[in-house]
Amino acid sequence: MGTVTRRDSTRTSRSRTSRMSATVRRRKMPTPEPDLDALLGRFAHAISMIRVSHRSLNTREHLGDEEFVLRTGLAALDALYTGLDLAIIDVHRRTQVVTSSQQRH
Repeated sequence: MGTVTRRDSTRTSRSRTSRMSATVRRRKMPTPEPDLDALLGRFAHAISMIRVSHRSLNTREHLGDEEFVLRTGLAALDALYTGLDLAIIDVHRRTQVVTSSQQRH
């Protein structure tokens, strides 16, 4: 017969889970940066689909208010797209300036 190690029956068995400090538990994983180029690409695609549907409506003889609303909406979407594009370029440039100045120090 082999030797069997006897367990002390008065001890409670504890699971050996690793304990994390409260600061480690609260630390959040960094969120990935959004793919702004992909978002603008999808936005441009949506504008293109609206523009194509607007062109197909132009073949009708009389549209009136619908055409005015579509043209106004397209102009607003184009302005929004341009504003977002310029803002993204500006943020990217500022981030590069901050990053390069931090590397110098």
